[in-house]
Amino acid sequence: MDLAPTPPHGEFAAASNAGYSRLSRLAKSGKAQRLAPGLYAIGATLPPEQVARHHLHNVAAAMWPGAVLCHRTALAGGMPVDGAIYVAHPDPPRAQFLQLPGISIVPLVGPPALPGDIQLPHGLWMSGPARALVENVTLRGRPAKSKAGTAAVDDRIDELARSGGAGRIRTTLEQLDVIAGSFDPTDVDHVRDRLAAVLGSFSDMPPATSGRLAARLAGNPYDAHRIEMMEGLVNLLLDRPPVPRPAAPPVSRWEWLAFFEAYFSNFIEGTEFGVDEARRIAVDGVVPAARPQDAHDVAATYRLAVDLTGRAKSPRSGEEVVALLRERHAVLMAARPDKRPGELKVIPNYAGGYQFVEPALVSGTLVKGFDVLDPLRSPLARAAAMMALVTECHPFEDGNGRIARLAANAELSAAGEVRLVIPNVYRNNYLAALSGFSNRAGHGEQLIAVLEFAQRWSAAIDWSSYEDAHVALTQCNAFEDPNRAESSNLRLSMPKP
Repeated sequence: MDLAPTPPHGEFAAASNAGYSRLSRLAKSGKAQRLAPGLYAIGATLPPEQVARHHLHNVAAAMWPGAVLCHRTALAGGMPVDGAIYVAHPDPPRAQFLQLPGISIVPLVGPPALPGDIQLPHGLWMSGPARALVENVTLRGRPAKSKAGTAAVDDRIDELARSGGAGRIRTTLEQLDVIAGSFDPTDVDHVRDRLAAVLGSFSDMPPATSGRLAARLAGNPYDAHRIEMMEGLVNLLLDRPPVPRPAAPPVSRWEWLAFFEAYFSNFIEGTEFGVDEARRIAVDGVVPAARPQDAHDVAATYRLAVDLTGRAKSPRSGEEVVALLRERHAVLMAARPDKRPGELKVIPNYAGGYQFVEPALVSGTLVKGFDVLDPLRSPLARAAAMMALVTECHPFEDGNGRIARLAANAELSAAGEVRLVIPNVYRNNYLAALSGFSNRAGHGEQLIAVLEFAQRWSAAIDWSSYEDAHVALTQCNAFEDPNRAESSNLRLSMPKP
């Protein structure tokens, strides 16, 4: 009979009086790894640190039966933090911490499993939502290493509200009332006040120590994950020297840039017209009977891009970001009342399974995101950050790509720099860069490179006449279908002198 092979992390074994010698011999012969006195992993082939981490809960259960993974370990979902996990036991059989390869288990005197705690394998438990909050509060003196701190507690309350709404907060409050007698009343009251404040039923309390919870209590919660992404991008942009590209006179040289910007921006979103037909629609006002809404999209994008005053409106605050986006969206989607022109989304939106910022967090994320990018001084850096922020928020039901590009170009127009044009052939490069940022493939290096090249290319084109610009764009492969261009090894090239 074939026996299942021993897994690479081995089989956990705790030595009894009878088995200690056998396990010791296996360890000496290399057939077992000793994790701690009397605790082994038989047949383990992985490095000791990986083996110890895999059997961490086995070890904790063997040394402290019925223990509760608590304090900062509970906030981390039972995973180690800073090389340690913390367990609570009312009468610890071992009072000293246990050092394993690469990690330690620290016992604390604390309540056994309480109502609301989470049952784990091997007879262990983990602090439930209410207990984990109380255990990590630090209001007095120097905080213990086992505690994540009050700011982390506030962050977790914000997370509970975001993921479960008012119902999750009420449930946590009910659990808190049940377990309150097992903890310091001051810590319990602190958590209770915070939870009640989220429900809007308590206002006289110290300010939140977490920016996330403070924003929620102010009525503008934000997506912390997206703000972290923006911080990474902004730090990257701050380290890059600016390369100014002014839209140098004469003004007539840029006469047709706005039209082609609008034409290509709609083409990216699948609104495809021949370029001559798009010119008749946008510039001459000819609306084809067969596609009036698509024609309006092209014409509206052109009006937004060609308006010398409106296109250069750059927000000076997060609230102005929201207002300007809504203003432009109302113009862009005026012919599509079903898309709620000028109104922020109320239903989550996705692209290829990737979810953008949740509707309830859009306004707060835009406001907080602006605070993050505002230190940027390079116009192109601000444009890249604004494009990333609006794209990640996807604040509307439709039209988000065009609105993001208009918002980015507003930063350039406000500084008198060349606006970005993303031609057909460059569509895949551009979308891949945005997708790479969304999926955390770096901090936005690819997006920065794509936008830097797009601006350099836009600056090299003579946009003074429709005919000359059309010829130059054709020579640069700008009108090529991006998928056919890839198969034919065609790329967006710089115009010939």
